[in-house]
Amino acid sequence: MNFKALNVLEDNISKTGNNGEYNVQQFSIPVKNENLFLKGLLTTPKNRSKYYYAVEHPKQRIVLHFTAGHIKSDLGALTRDDYHVSVAFVIGRNGVIYQLFSSKYWSGHIGKGIGNTNTGNAQDKVTIGIELSNYGFLTEKNGNLETYYSRQKDSNGNVTPVDIYCSLSETEAYQKTNNPFRQQSYYATYTNEQYESLIILLRYLTSKYNIPRHFLPEPERYEAINEVVNFKGIVSHINYRRDGKWDIGPGFDWNKVIAGVQSAVYTPIFNNLESTRDINNQESIGSDLHSENEMEGLLPEAKDASHEDEAYEEL
Repeated sequence: MNFKALNVLEDNISKTGNNGEYNVQQFSIPVKNENLFLKGLLTTPKNRSKYYYAVEHPKQRIVLHFTAGHIKSDLGALTRDDYHVSVAFVIGRNGVIYQLFSSKYWSGHIGKGIGNTNTGNAQDKVTIGIELSNYGFLTEKNGNLETYYSRQKDSNGNVTPVDIYCSLSETEAYQKTNNPFRQQSYYATYTNEQYESLIILLRYLTSKYNIPRHFLPEPERYEAINEVVNFKGIVSHINYRRDGKWDIGPGFDWNKVIAGVQSAVYTPIFNNLESTRDINNQESIGSDLHSENEMEGLLPEAKDASHEDEAYEEL
């Protein structure tokens, strides 16, 4: 999908719950010991459930992902009925934070990674997953950059349509790396609104769960390392995966996020909920939520805890 069309999808999700597919309710939660508020939308499907476990495990680290898609497909994939692959938070390109379940609970998001295979999903349980809506790597064809979904063969051998993300002249939409990463050089950019919301979310979660505001040294940020299971702080999916996963990749500005998370004080610039004000006209919205505890009665049914050690198929 062309990057210029993504705003329309995001507006529809935040303003109408994708035409009524989701219940959405604003939240504004104070960040502990800071003059800062985590703002977003509790977003839960009306007719799907059991995509997370309402079981608490001590949290040791936060894992960053990109979705490899757009917000409509992102939320649909992460709230599949009776399929425990999800994350607590998804951040849209407009900076809106969509919360799918309480951060104290868990769902599968690491997959067949270091410390998570044949361990009863041990790493999923002790981590908090955050997905940023982003297509990831892009492929150059005839002066355009195409998404992963372009020209793919389906199970019947049919080739999918061309899916152009942007042209090479639209430099605001992508980043080219000086050195190819896993044979790829072009990556969709993240927005300033996403970075700001991510920084606030990380400050909130690290304070809430006493997770150190530590990051891996630069060379290790792009590698799978066995030490990740003992690291206390903020990592990305690739630190668990030697193959099959790319996130969060070289298109991500680690320096911006580290500076924002580790600064003594952080002052937001954007009002990332401004574009969602139309939802206040919906009777189902009600007043703002001011803690995650207030979300409990609004969450869909969780998957039965007797299954939480079972392996799962990745998305």
